[in-house]
Amino acid sequence: MFKKIGLRTIKTGIAVTLSILVSNILRLEYPFFVAMTSIISMDKTAMNSMKMGRNRIMGTFIGAIVGILLAYVDRGNPFLCGIGIIIMILICNALKLNGSIAIGGIVLLAIMVHTDKTPIFYGYNRLLDTIVGAGVALFVNCTIFPYYNVNRLDDIVIKMWHQSDKILDALKNDKEIDLSQIHYEMKVIENELDLYEKEILLRKKKELVQKLRRHHEMTHKLLFEMDVCQSVDRSVNPEVFNYHYQRVHAIYDNYINELQAKYIN
Repeated sequence: MFKKIGLRTIKTGIAVTLSILVSNILRLEYPFFVAMTSIISMDKTAMNSMKMGRNRIMGTFIGAIVGILLAYVDRGNPFLCGIGIIIMILICNALKLNGSIAIGGIVLLAIMVHTDKTPIFYGYNRLLDTIVGAGVALFVNCTIFPYYNVNRLDDIVIKMWHQSDKILDALKNDKEIDLSQIHYEMKVIENELDLYEKEILLRKKKELVQKLRRHHEMTHKLLFEMDVCQSVDRSVNPEVFNYHYQRVHAIYDNYINELQAKYIN
């Protein structure tokens, strides 16, 4: 049986199709390189696609420049190939482009030892292929099944709501609750919000992410107060327990009021 096909898989297939179509329209010499770049640049979010595309473009550019210069000195010279790789790596490191090193080395070596094309012509075509492929991947990621959507964010709010209910229910019924699992789930939610916050968003959507941050912080406060309540012996320190018990109710009431305003009314 086939597993459920993920959206990233579908988007990658669409990006490859568009890459080859665009290559044919522009009459690019090597559609393979365009499609390959779109595959490598496709990532979970549009922002990540942009970063990966940038790394590939910069790596191709740096590798092509170094390769072209060395090719006109002595093309195919193994010692110059090694020196060129060192130079290329040093340049990428200086520009903080560690993600560009691999593709830069491939392009440099292709110019030096793999192709019989004119170095400048080959380097120009590889850069053009890379720009087109990265652009197609970014376009697909931004327009087709974008990672950011309101429904996913609403699901995050509901998850946080349920976590808060678990905490309050445990406290009201004076029973222990495994907070480690809730802490783990909250970390997962935090990672999701980190992705959304760095995503390419419209201002209105950014404001929504900020609101979700506040809900996340409230849930964290509930967890903290619950941790204290479970660690305090109420028979020995009733005042301390009651203080944090009241804190839980105050935070929860504030939290629920905000959620009800958005999801119930």
